[in-house]
Amino acid sequence: MRIGLVIYGSNNEYFYQFINGVKKYCGVHNIDLLVFVTGAPNWQPADFGYHDWYLVKFVNEMNLDGAIILSGTICHYVTTEEIRSIVKSFLPLPIVSVNVKVPGIPSLIENPDKGFCDLVEHLVEKHGVEKFLFLTTRTDSAEIKRRLQIFKNVLKKHSLTFPSRNIIHGDYTFYSAENAVVEYINKFGKNFGAVVCVTDEMAYGVISGLEKMGLSVPEDVIVTGFDDTSIAKSSKPTLSSVNQHVFEQGELSAQVLWNQIMGEKIPAVTTVETSCLMRQSCGCIKKSDGVNNSVDTNGRFTKNTSAISFNATLRYLAVQEQIQKVQYHVNRLQGNLSLDELTHNLRDDFSSLGISKAAICLYKQPIKQTAQKMNTAPNKARVYFAFDEESHNFNYDPDLFFDCENILLPDYFLDFLKGHNTVMSLYHGEYLYGYLVVKLGDLEPFIYTLFCSVIAKSICSAFEVSRRRAENLTLTKTNNDLSILSFTDELTGIFNRRGFMKVAQNELKAAIDAKKTGLVIFGDIDGLKRINDTYGHDAGDRAILAEVQLLKKAFREADTIGRLGGDEFAILSIALSFEMFDKLKKRLVDLCNEWNESSNEEFTLSISLGAVSFNRNNNDLSKLLKLADIEQYKEKEKHKANRK
Repeated sequence: MRIGLVIYGSNNEYFYQFINGVKKYCGVHNIDLLVFVTGAPNWQPADFGYHDWYLVKFVNEMNLDGAIILSGTICHYVTTEEIRSIVKSFLPLPIVSVNVKVPGIPSLIENPDKGFCDLVEHLVEKHGVEKFLFLTTRTDSAEIKRRLQIFKNVLKKHSLTFPSRNIIHGDYTFYSAENAVVEYINKFGKNFGAVVCVTDEMAYGVISGLEKMGLSVPEDVIVTGFDDTSIAKSSKPTLSSVNQHVFEQGELSAQVLWNQIMGEKIPAVTTVETSCLMRQSCGCIKKSDGVNNSVDTNGRFTKNTSAISFNATLRYLAVQEQIQKVQYHVNRLQGNLSLDELTHNLRDDFSSLGISKAAICLYKQPIKQTAQKMNTAPNKARVYFAFDEESHNFNYDPDLFFDCENILLPDYFLDFLKGHNTVMSLYHGEYLYGYLVVKLGDLEPFIYTLFCSVIAKSICSAFEVSRRRAENLTLTKTNNDLSILSFTDELTGIFNRRGFMKVAQNELKAAIDAKKTGLVIFGDIDGLKRINDTYGHDAGDRAILAEVQLLKKAFREADTIGRLGGDEFAILSIALSFEMFDKLKKRLVDLCNEWNESSNEEFTLSISLGAVSFNRNNNDLSKLLKLADIEQYKEKEKHKANRK
């Protein structure tokens, strides 16, 4: 059995914990897992992440037995109703929607009410906070909007006013939160006692911003987060936060999907309650306390151990090393590498970061996409590169295109998809090139996101380098063909006037530079006009073709022969003396006579030749040909006299 997980990203701890929860359940029940990193529909065009959404086409019955849709993470730029419509589009595939309730589809919902309500109640009742800032994001996410509503309800319950200007916005990042709180203080001053944030990462951005403004946490301002990530437990100060039990959500969503696939009756909605944990950022755990990590609403303490702080240090050092590895690969992948050249290093690049298998699928041609105009993805792809360290006899055909309209990988990749794998789009700018299927290791999630992005850009660059090289080769061949055509006599295949003048002049110069001499010869077929007039131009063409063959037999392969036009020929013969030329003329006469006797043609062949020698002082080919023509004319007159 194989199930899918449609998720916004995999580069932070929330996603990492959820995926691990799903992986745990799948491992126990021997279920294969495909994680589709799809981004969100209508994603911002600035970073071209809209390409990721194409992966949802593989969420179907041909690839999967069921799918978990982490709906709450893909609805930042669409309404809840649009998300419900999207989730239903995966039917009839068995589906579980997480954190967006979809009528008719089993849904797993995190209920933030208790944990978040307890946290805000704690700040008001235990710490006496009356003035708040609320840090959120501009989003259509019902989950995020729900947190703001809970916050307002608690303040209303305690008759506390909350002006709308005290809602500030970030974009889920550390620095956006830091900037938001600094900007607020610069504009309105420090008129609040606590900042409630919708994520832990933004909470630490706020703490950094407060420190820049000379304010301490929690002495001057209390700060709280939401997610209860590992950084909340180990950073200084430790962070008061809401635990969503994300790992348990992942595990439970897989169980709900499994039960649905097995035909068991399952509830329409499964709810996971949140809980709050208070730490140093609200003052419930003193900064000097090295024993306790957190305290819950029932007063139960969670013991801190030196391992938490120590592991944070190890994590920092590990991340440093991992970033250095990615940087190494960035440096190595720079340059104009073709696709074939890129493959030499790819396996080592993947393996060095704990990726045990990977398959890169490239469309026959990349397609241009914009956020405003989304074209249909190509239906043909090839597995350009693949390796699987778990299968030593793994084979594939990199030149074989398969139908990727609905199928993620060819049928013979069935064993490759065992276990858990992640699927990501390959794109650069507005162009979508294909997708990547990998089994990620145990490094930091954002390291893999960064590395796969580097690999994607390298593949896209190599694709373009290969395309340009192929185009250049084609252009070069075309130019060479055109060049040959422009230098070649169409009838005979030997040099025409242009070709002869170019090639012979170069050879003439080279011979003179080498202190060699030779002859420039001018030839004229005897009586060609009479042949044309009497027997027709076809007969004249046959006479010309026959004479060319006889010239080739009489002269050496190293000699340059050209047809200057009509019945006129030119030959450049390096190191040919006049004595040898006289013998050559006699041989040519014999060849013509042999041809005349055996050709069955009504006409006869003969040719008149004249020659002049070249040297350092007499090396202009045009002038030499004119002089040779004069000598040829004298020879022709002799032939006429002999015929009389």
